Amino acid sequence: MPLLNIPRSNPKAKTKQRILIVDDDDHLRNLHGFLLTEEGFAVNHAATGLEAMSLCQSIAFDLVIVELHLQGKDNSLIIPNLRRQRAGSKFIGTARVGALQPDYCDRMARHLGAHRVLTKPFPPDQLLFAARDALKEN
Repeated sequence: MPLLNIPRSNPKAKTKQRILIVDDDDHLRNLHGFLLTEEGFAVNHAATGLEAMSLCQSIAFDLVIVELHLQGKDNSLIIPNLRRQRAGSKFIGTARVGALQPDYCDRMARHLGAHRVLTKPFPPDQLLFAARDALKEN
């Protein structure tokens, strides 16, 4: 039975699609990872930008979901650095309400090459829609 009442695409088609979640919030990272795994994606996790860059050296991710404000630091270079490592990857930025202004996050993420920005807290179906939308462009 699906985790949520959200229409699923063909899970077999997604088994080859790999997603990396970069977030310093263990609870959210694990929750989002579980949700995406239930949808048939192969999911890896990273708590820091350095950990994400290390993983991207050995694994080709189709999508990277990255918190734009990790551990109180501006990590605006994570997306460009990961983009250089894996030119074919898509990116979704996430930002906590109050950490950065939503319009600033949106402009910054698009400037850096992110497909879209999700402002936390966001509902699970919004994450699934954003991931599917980004990956259908592959």
